[in-house]
Amino acid sequence: MDGRDRLGNAFEEADLRTALKDGGQVLGAFIVARSEEEFVIYLRSNWIQGRGFRIIRTWRGLSGDRSFKNLQSAWFFIRKFNFLGRVTIYPAGDPELRQFVGVSPCDLGEVVNGVPAVVDSDLSAPATTPADSKAK
Repeated sequence: MDGRDRLGNAFEEADLRTALKDGGQVLGAFIVARSEEEFVIYLRSNWIQGRGFRIIRTWRGLSGDRSFKNLQSAWFFIRKFNFLGRVTIYPAGDPELRQFVGVSPCDLGEVVNGVPAVVDSDLSAPATTPADSKAK
């Protein structure tokens, strides 16, 4: 490719700017809420092969995944790359994330380096009890 793939299955902001300037397009996006104050972004584009999504990383990946402290800044980041489609927000560990290729194991809720990924229980759906179903 042209150097935009140096982070493996990740994008940097500079990768996106260069590719869009060269006529590329963002085809899909979603946000993963790792906690109430940490959000990460996954994008899919037309300049990579396959249907996989790639996480946004910091400059040269030096600090790992690029995270946002609030949902609004994550949403604005996606919109500044001219993606006007639907942006879904998933809590980390959501089983729906398994439908996407390229999602980080920690966002899937899998064990990473022998340590179970922690999912913020406040972001997951509330548990239902048999009493809840009878009340409906």
